[in-house]
Amino acid sequence: METTSRPTLDPAVPQTCIAAGAVLHERDGHIVATSYGSVPGEIAVCMKSVGLADRSDLGVLELRGDQNLLDRALIARLGDPPVAPGSGRRRRTVWYLRLDRRRTLLVGPHHALVTGPPIGTGRDRSDLPHKDVGATLAILSIIGPRAARLLAAAELPGELAIGAIGRDPRDADVLAILRESQRRFLVLVRTTGADAFWTRLLAAGEPLGAAFVGFDALTLLSASPAPNG
Repeated sequence: METTSRPTLDPAVPQTCIAAGAVLHERDGHIVATSYGSVPGEIAVCMKSVGLADRSDLGVLELRGDQNLLDRALIARLGDPPVAPGSGRRRRTVWYLRLDRRRTLLVGPHHALVTGPPIGTGRDRSDLPHKDVGATLAILSIIGPRAARLLAAAELPGELAIGAIGRDPRDADVLAILRESQRRFLVLVRTTGADAFWTRLLAAGEPLGAAFVGFDALTLLSASPAPNG
């Protein structure tokens, strides 16, 4: 049965989203912002301008290891060649973000990270250290035809190739900006800087018609190739 959470009891959903009127429900055992009052309106924002979504529905695992070991593990999971540093590759619902030679973040629905990863080079997966770092990171999606313009307005890298990862050289809290598709970005920010980052995006996005988008709208958008192309 779907349950509604009291906003003050859920630290994962940012206060910025709660203040904007987020409706909170449980999904996959986690409280997420499902909507902001009008799912059709939120879909329209993503189709015409740009939507901003908290992604408390996603978890993050961090893999660390020697470069050769990590290369072999990623090849075993995703195929050859290995994911290059500064880029990401998707397998089903999980993104593998290679931040550098020795570190990769796995970002996906919580249940997918439990049933699939962690990964290793063989039957014994303990040879590739991993840990759950989801509690230390805030995840956002930026979706729509003006998504790249919003990032540029916020002085963030928006002109990225699909699958490329950008960073903000001025703010170490912005860990990764992944271009998932032509009109969709995934951003990982340390929780210590999440509130400031939301403020930054909202200020940059106001002239572009940016608006909050909930989990339900994202689910429907994911079922259609049009807004993600």
